[in-house]
Amino acid sequence: MGYTHYWYRKEELDEKKFSQIRIDFLKVKGILEEHYKVNLAGPNGEGDPVISKDEIMFNGDAKCGHPEQSLGITWPSEHASGVANQYTENVKDGKWFAGAQLSQRTCGGDCSHEGAILRRVFKKLSYSQTNDDGLHFSFCKTAFKPYDLAVLCLLIIAKHRLGDDISVSSDGTDAQWYDGKYVCHMMLGYGFEYCIDEKEGKLVKREVKSNDKI
Repeated sequence: MGYTHYWYRKEELDEKKFSQIRIDFLKVKGILEEHYKVNLAGPNGEGDPVISKDEIMFNGDAKCGHPEQSLGITWPSEHASGVANQYTENVKDGKWFAGAQLSQRTCGGDCSHEGAILRRVFKKLSYSQTNDDGLHFSFCKTAFKPYDLAVLCLLIIAKHRLGDDISVSSDGTDAQWYDGKYVCHMMLGYGFEYCIDEKEGKLVKREVKSNDKI
């Protein structure tokens, strides 16, 4: 239970395409750190993120130093967006049955949650699942903490570079994905052609028209 993103991916990803994913993610990582103050750590919330030719693994910083607050199991409100200033902004926007609803991405004193892991070659485990297309299941529960924005960017980049080799879905709405699309579009020149389908919750590509609002 908790705010989560999901994806099915091909067992072995093309080396060139994975290299493009790595290069693109490094480009957005800088702006996430500088402008949004999203500092990434290793997959366990400590050390440095892993961004190599064979794997991309990161989490939020478990020792972020942000003020402690009791939030329970968090969920974004309908039009939640952005990353809160952890020291000055109160982002509680009501409650759902398990905890606080948030108007912006925030943490309760620990910016880490579940690690986001994308390997070029999928690591099979005893409980690994595949869909009817033979794609392997992965997920990342972010609890709408600040590093959630980095997860969105990674998944948009992966979908753009891999096409049908990955299928992405989310608990989030298209409004909650806006920041990830914005960052990718500004830094990489693509992003707004993707949206979360309201019926299935999947990240899909659409035609962008010249008069579309950005």
